Amino acid sequence: MKKFLFFTFLTILLLVGAAGFLGRYLFMNDYVVFIESFGGGVLTVDSLNTDGEDNKYRVICKYNQPLTVNINPERNAKRYYDLARLIVNGEDVTDQVSMLQYKTHVTKKMSIVATFERVTPPGESTVSSPGGNVRAPKISATNNTPYLGSLGAYNLSDPAILYDKESKYYYAFASDNYVVHSKDLINWTGKTNYFDTVITDDAALALDFSQFKSVNAWAKKHGYEADLKYSSPTNNRKVLAPDVIQWGKTTYLYFSLSKEENQNESAIFCVSTTDLEGAIAGKKWKDCGLVISTCSDDKNSKANAVHPGVFEGADGGLYMVYGGYFGKNKLSGAVYLVELDPKTGLIKENSPINQSGDLISVAHSKKPLRSGTLLADPGSVSGKDKNHGSVISGADVIYQEDTGYYYLLMTYGVPERNQSIRVARSRVVTGPYTDPVDHEMGRFENSSVRNQYTKGLPLLCGYNFDKSNSGGVSYTNVGKASPGSPTVFRAENGEWFLGSHSEIYFKVEGVLSTGTNAAKNAELDVDAAPSLEVRRLLWGLDGWPAALPEAYAGETTSENVTTKHMYGNWDVVVFERNEDIEIGKMVCNHSQTVSIIDTIAISEKNISRGTKANRLHFSANVNGTFELLLDGDTYTVTPMLCWDWELSTGVLTFTGTAENGNVVWGKKNFSSKMGLYTNTFDYLLAQADEETAASYRRALKKIEGNPTQAQIDKLAIKLARVILKEN
Repeated sequence: MKKFLFFTFLTILLLVGAAGFLGRYLFMNDYVVFIESFGGGVLTVDSLNTDGEDNKYRVICKYNQPLTVNINPERNAKRYYDLARLIVNGEDVTDQVSMLQYKTHVTKKMSIVATFERVTPPGESTVSSPGGNVRAPKISATNNTPYLGSLGAYNLSDPAILYDKESKYYYAFASDNYVVHSKDLINWTGKTNYFDTVITDDAALALDFSQFKSVNAWAKKHGYEADLKYSSPTNNRKVLAPDVIQWGKTTYLYFSLSKEENQNESAIFCVSTTDLEGAIAGKKWKDCGLVISTCSDDKNSKANAVHPGVFEGADGGLYMVYGGYFGKNKLSGAVYLVELDPKTGLIKENSPINQSGDLISVAHSKKPLRSGTLLADPGSVSGKDKNHGSVISGADVIYQEDTGYYYLLMTYGVPERNQSIRVARSRVVTGPYTDPVDHEMGRFENSSVRNQYTKGLPLLCGYNFDKSNSGGVSYTNVGKASPGSPTVFRAENGEWFLGSHSEIYFKVEGVLSTGTNAAKNAELDVDAAPSLEVRRLLWGLDGWPAALPEAYAGETTSENVTTKHMYGNWDVVVFERNEDIEIGKMVCNHSQTVSIIDTIAISEKNISRGTKANRLHFSANVNGTFELLLDGDTYTVTPMLCWDWELSTGVLTFTGTAENGNVVWGKKNFSSKMGLYTNTFDYLLAQADEETAASYRRALKKIEGNPTQAQIDKLAIKLARVILKEN
């Protein structure tokens, strides 16, 4: 008996061992998953090596290994596809696709087949949302190249935009003697020079200022060479940051010249014409004279005669802001205001506005002039160079009669790094100009290196809609870097617009970069120079401007956008007023996913931090706006249908501001296959009490297999209502 039991026990051990060995052999062996796609799209698998072409390949996996299949329909200006069917091992699982992904586990002899079908792009008919359809604007992309800026307006920096009533063209004047025109603010053509050029011995294109006696006289007085060749080759007769305004039948064009970089030996000149189209074509302008010059011997002077911004005041007067960084004696240039004489376009004699500030060089007047009224002071940090104060430049001022405010817009930061456009406002033209939390732009409060970057409403900053871009950064599908040199104007139809230049992001050896030099060093075939962009500018209920997330493409104010249209996933970027900007470091505001369901908004930050649900809020407001409580800040947002230039599709967006001066942009995820954010339901369960959570877990278990996104969404909305009611 004992021998029998012993042999029986030994036999069982051998059988168990053999079974284990066989199991390990069967289940740990490699399995091949065959993946195939038909039509306009491909399937990819995360972090796994593939063998074959994009539309037909195989992946080596382990049995029961988690597998995430990414669905990538082709979408561009001319071809727009969506997923028609996804078949896994002969079973149709299309309804189980969520966020353009299908998640499963590997089985033996597994096959995954996708079929794509061509559909009408949402931007050409309607943009779908859970609550119904919203009519999209009649807009479309007009080319199939990577989006760099407004069409035909590449390689344009420091733009100034004007509508000419005679020719019925919008003209955009820029640095480096370039000008383009447009009928619709979308397509820009006719790129040319507005001043004559001459070829110098070193083959550089220099400007011919022989027709302008004021330029020659100023250059001679300040030690330029006879041919006006500057001591710095990079600034060889380089026209900087022009501005243009029409006053009656006369068009005044202002431009600046600088003798050397990082110095304030600069001047602003004025020329005019009564025939703008003819002046550009014939390169013939009337010399009005020298407006203002800064070559001050005062070592503490912050005046630098660059970046003119000319505007009409509420009193009908003509004014100009100017100034910018120069780095002399560790100083950064400040922004000043002067009053001009509309009859001459030059400094107005005896204006009290012009009697304050530092003594500067003589302009057209025989009397010594002062720099004017200080509007914005960047501050300076002892012992540091210009990049350690706040670097400001490219100022512009507008008067908005509907709000009764003057708005001062400025470029903050260093080109190709952390530039942003910030705005402050005042009831009077001379200021003080303050931001939403009453910080004065003209007061440098202490010597903190980053002090001034907490000032001003951040109207436009570097950004990347990572979620819409599948987390990538490339020059074919991304946001924009280092926006600057704002120009604000009102179109003939009464709508407000913001023009600026911006650059593109790209990666060099895994590091986020931008700028022409970086692209050249990396041998990238991409035009990385600053380019013109034009965006619609909306005015919030609080009187602060808000720029749209997408460049202008002919859209008009969206109507009948209801709360239900806002439900779903949004790719959201926040521009923080008090962002801790590191000098010289690339700034890119990355996005996060925000799910709006019923009356709440849940962000990735909420989920990661476990923020209580009663802190979340989303509700209809007034005048077509909505109130959004996001990560502790309450924003008033306005929805707008736009054209997504990178993805070539119509998209529902929103833009808005918070009381603390932060700005938010949202872009609704473009695919009908995208449901609520994947972790939203788990987050809601964690916020509920034990009894409620248990009840909804049971409800989830009743859904057989892989629950569809529609089923999860329905449960999530019910659960959200219960949680808000309990709290």
